[in-house]
Amino acid sequence: MIETWSLLLDGISSALSPAILMAIFAGAIVGLLIGALPGLGPSAGVAILLPLAVSFDGTAAIAALGAVYYGAQYGGAVTAILLGIPGDASATMTVIDGYKLAQKGRAGAALSISVAASFVGGLIGLILLTAFATTIAKAAIAFGPTEMTAMMIFSLVLVSVLGGGKPLKGLLSLFLGVWVGTIGLDPIAGLPRFTFDQVLLYDGIEFSILAVGIFGLSEMFSTPNSIATNETSARFKLKELLPNWKDFFSCRRELFSGSVIGFIVGVLPGCGATASTMIAYAYAKRRSKKPEEFGKGALPGVASPEAANNAASYGAMIPMFALGIPGSGTTAILMGGLLMVGLQPGPTLFATQPEFVWTIFGSFYIGNLALVAITIAMIPLLAACAYLKPGYLYPPVIGLIVFGVYSINYSMFDVSLAIAFGLIGYVMKKLEYPAVPLVLGMILGPLLERGIRRTLIASNGDFQVFVESPIAVAILALSVSIIVVPFFYKRRAGITQS
Repeated sequence: MIETWSLLLDGISSALSPAILMAIFAGAIVGLLIGALPGLGPSAGVAILLPLAVSFDGTAAIAALGAVYYGAQYGGAVTAILLGIPGDASATMTVIDGYKLAQKGRAGAALSISVAASFVGGLIGLILLTAFATTIAKAAIAFGPTEMTAMMIFSLVLVSVLGGGKPLKGLLSLFLGVWVGTIGLDPIAGLPRFTFDQVLLYDGIEFSILAVGIFGLSEMFSTPNSIATNETSARFKLKELLPNWKDFFSCRRELFSGSVIGFIVGVLPGCGATASTMIAYAYAKRRSKKPEEFGKGALPGVASPEAANNAASYGAMIPMFALGIPGSGTTAILMGGLLMVGLQPGPTLFATQPEFVWTIFGSFYIGNLALVAITIAMIPLLAACAYLKPGYLYPPVIGLIVFGVYSINYSMFDVSLAIAFGLIGYVMKKLEYPAVPLVLGMILGPLLERGIRRTLIASNGDFQVFVESPIAVAILALSVSIIVVPFFYKRRAGITQS
């Protein structure tokens, strides 16, 4: 454990280099603005900037994308509190009490407690990330190809079933993502698959093209009219938006409990920040001495979900860094960025690229601390952004997307693909198909295919190799139960009612 914290100090020292510091501050500011803009969120922000960020040095690129991620988590509270509009699903619980406080003239108190909660949640999440990521990675090194294949199957199933209210739609989205991941040349046989005689598809579809389409363009295509024409919202004076820290200690219990709950739930693939905020809010209300105030403008009702939101973002990074399995849509995009800069996330990353890993972790600490000062200084600007109409915002953002996608391969075909994926994402939203399983399917599908085929080649085609490992058998059995048990209970409930 002492060695871990020593490596972290070295990583923080490395992250203080001018290039990485510039990347951190730029990413944090962009993330704050994206989080405060209605209709956008962490996934969309990271996806939009992915093509540009990966053109930087590898460490600076991931540091910038990470800063956009947790910066957007900070900024998401602004729209939720001032307008009552959750810019991202994870900010939904903040609206309940945050908007009520703003209507009572306590917008400053709500914003200040959200900043404090974001910092505390992020700090506790970072400490737990530092403490457990290395331990999990060391344990995962003992996993062979069979165990890792079973773990990927488990992760994909968990995300598909638990990531939304309709498991069947999640599985269909997953299969679509796996299919997209198979487009291109067969990695072993070298034959073209699903290329439709398009030579430009022989190398497969660039992940950033799918990401900016599914998460970026689709968000803009599906922006509701209530956001686009938000002319009746209340306006706030500058003094009402300035932080007020006197309520911090009154919410200290909710800050701690929300952070721990957020981290634990965030580690589980498929649950993510949205589920963690709901659980943290429910727990805070249940443990409160004045539960009747929740929903009417209670500061703990803002503190708990905001702390959980930020802690969950770091919890979701544990399976990505330690196992090579992203647990949320945003970490899937971050993992795509790691792959694009030539790094393979997983247990061996800590052994082969320790300087990179600990520099990134160090950049998270610096960014989380810097965001407190940046957010407080930018609250008036963030509040102004919350009222910015999408009609003025989206044209330059779309231009940035087109430029970023075109600059990957200097191909208009890639731009067309991004627009097509944006339309697919829009249709999926309308039909309530979750996008996260699709993205994870595209990333993990090819890895899963290679793992299965290489394992079978080594075993001369003997499928029994997958049941010879007790660990693999247990993980596969758990994966099957996650799919079967909900359907069983649903059918049983239907029979009981009839």
